[in-house]
Amino acid sequence: MKLAYWMYAGPAHIGVLRVSSSFKNVHAIMHAPLGDDYFNVMRSMLERERDFTPVTASIVDRHVLARGSQEKVVENITRKNKEETPDLILLTPTCTSSILQEDLQNFVEGVTRNAGVTTNAVQRDITTSYSTPLLIEKENLLNTTSKVINSVQKKNKSEAYQVEASQELYSQNALVTPQTNVFFDTNDLNDSKEVSNKLNKNSDICKTSAELNKSLAHKETPLFVITSGEREKNILKKPLEKNSKIPSDINEDQPDVILADVNHYRVNELQAADRSLEQIVRFYIEKAKKQNNLNIMKTEKPSVNIIGIFTLGFHNQHDCRELKRLFNDLGIKINEIIPEGGNVNNLKNLPQAWFNFVPYREVGLMTAVYLKSEFNMPYVSITPMGLIDTALCIRSICKIITNQDNILNFQKHKQQVLKENLLNVEFLFNKYIDQQTRFVSQAAWFSRSIDCQNLTGKKAVVFGDATHSAAMTKILAREMGIRVSCAGTYCKHDADWFREQVNGFCDQILITDDHTQVGDTIAKLEPAAIFGTQMERHVGKRLDIPCGVISAPVHIQNFPLGYRPFLGYEGTNQIADLIYNSFNLGMEDHLLQIFGGHDSVVNPMDNIKTSSKTNMSTQVELKLWSPEGLAELNKVPGFVRGKVKRNTEKYALQNNIAVITVEVMYAAKEALSN
Repeated sequence: MKLAYWMYAGPAHIGVLRVSSSFKNVHAIMHAPLGDDYFNVMRSMLERERDFTPVTASIVDRHVLARGSQEKVVENITRKNKEETPDLILLTPTCTSSILQEDLQNFVEGVTRNAGVTTNAVQRDITTSYSTPLLIEKENLLNTTSKVINSVQKKNKSEAYQVEASQELYSQNALVTPQTNVFFDTNDLNDSKEVSNKLNKNSDICKTSAELNKSLAHKETPLFVITSGEREKNILKKPLEKNSKIPSDINEDQPDVILADVNHYRVNELQAADRSLEQIVRFYIEKAKKQNNLNIMKTEKPSVNIIGIFTLGFHNQHDCRELKRLFNDLGIKINEIIPEGGNVNNLKNLPQAWFNFVPYREVGLMTAVYLKSEFNMPYVSITPMGLIDTALCIRSICKIITNQDNILNFQKHKQQVLKENLLNVEFLFNKYIDQQTRFVSQAAWFSRSIDCQNLTGKKAVVFGDATHSAAMTKILAREMGIRVSCAGTYCKHDADWFREQVNGFCDQILITDDHTQVGDTIAKLEPAAIFGTQMERHVGKRLDIPCGVISAPVHIQNFPLGYRPFLGYEGTNQIADLIYNSFNLGMEDHLLQIFGGHDSVVNPMDNIKTSSKTNMSTQVELKLWSPEGLAELNKVPGFVRGKVKRNTEKYALQNNIAVITVEVMYAAKEALSN
């Protein structure tokens, strides 16, 4: 842990909350002290959405420390389940609360063991209002069923069966035993529904003991799967028909509750987000397997899962829209998009897609690797950013679609038709790349125009996350002809991949999460433009160097309401505009220096401050510059004068020159050109 006023990647719990708040109907409980609960404010400020952030802070204060946190955590889970009725409640600590070394996993297991979420509330309210026992333990239910079976064997009369069963099940004096597991087992529900059906259908009353025993053999072959919305309804249905309806404030859904499996001291925000997404996907895949509800049959037409679009990402919403257009043009159906806008109950459908697509390495790669190891699903992790990488990404997708393995699960009589259709896929994909490059994307011809030729050879510094920084470095070097003096990333855990990607496209590589080191490097290199994060934008303002923001962390201006993708062919246009507009257009600055200020209101105090600063700088210049040198410097156009001055002074210091004359200026110019 360290004290810092700026971090490129935040603490681990921020990544967990970003993933959870991206899903629909998922609520996060953050076990944290005051001061760690800034995520709600940050997301509400940056993401322009109508909905509230689904995160609740379970505050750790001195009272909680005195008596323990379990009661408060369970209370918050219970309350939020009743208010929000989520499909999933995700519990996460923070770095600070992790110091307490509390067993939060035991808290979660405790919630699932007892009736803490909704069952107690349902049972208490119904017992008070109707005085009717509605929830019966599995053991009592099986004992009752055994008595019913014995009654049928002895009397073999439907009337006796119905009377005795109803007395056992619906007696006003029957004992109410709390449910041992608040998340009802599917088999338990099968039992209850089977018995209810037996008691209410005269046609089934006279079945033999063997038939009833067979119907209750749920351990091996469950007859049906009950979804979350049916868990309590099937148990409460029959008794309530005899009395009244459940009050509207009682929640009938039972959510899943899991603890974020993240080491808050070892990983940062992006690593935690990647791990949390994989954990949620794995949880629901395993859950579907247990319920025998997992369909791994591939879709008839090519389909894809887009993994890694989530809240507070850099232009993620716009990129997602552009990816939808791209896949639609290629004839590929979108199977699922996670986590942004996804439903956790639909995660069981992920294996139906032909392949997975991971647009950003930071989040989604672990999930894609898990699905590949579990279901042998191929994935594409090439970011379609820039003309060359977009074409490479599309060709990689083409290889997967044309692969024979993707049609093995289809019926045999369809295979021949598919083979004939897939022969032309490669030709069609290459034709699409050509059409988009020449007519949709304007970046190809613009990079060869006279405007962009003026940028050839100019120096730039690139810094950001691994995905955007590597892609921007290659775009500047390969497609725009701009020299990248330094390319860097703060994703230290992905340093090897980053070095492999940018090697040969830049002069030096910088891997660090220390913003002061990045600022010092920029000041030393004096590039013509910077492409980085919000911090590099501040550095550029301080050094009077223009900066284009290409990566998170970002501020509010990088969440535009307009359409601004960075991926796909429309993204190439946006990137070309960003690059061109980020460099100082010399004549504009020159004209502003000549004509600026004649139509503006002058503040006398500003003139005093400006004159004092000018006098100080003039005194320094008089010590370094000769009168002839200053006169020659003033002849230089204003838009390059500052750079000429800095380069000349740097040359003089390196060569121990006390006074800068006209000859020194020309010597510095010659040395710089060489």
